[in-house]
Amino acid sequence: KWSKGKVRDKLNNLVLFDKATYDKLCKEVPNYKLITPAVVSERLKIRGSLARAALQELLSKGLIKLVSKHRAQVIYTRNTKGGDA
Repeated sequence: KWSKGKVRDKLNNLVLFDKATYDKLCKEVPNYKLITPAVVSERLKIRGSLARAALQELLSKGLIKLVSKHRAQVIYTRNTKGGDA
């Protein structure tokens, strides 16, 4: 007898930002210790592609800094108060 496989809830993530989510992104995400598209997507309930684009924007504004970029996996962290180090 074949098992039916695992039943997963359908993710209903936002494709575009609404005002509230965008404000939350700008306020909260720069305070996370570990920032990846997956983490942002999970916490803010947004699509991965939207999370990637949002993180690029935060980086260009200088709110977060890049730790490692390896093919698909991009890791950012918050800016430390003591300058760039």
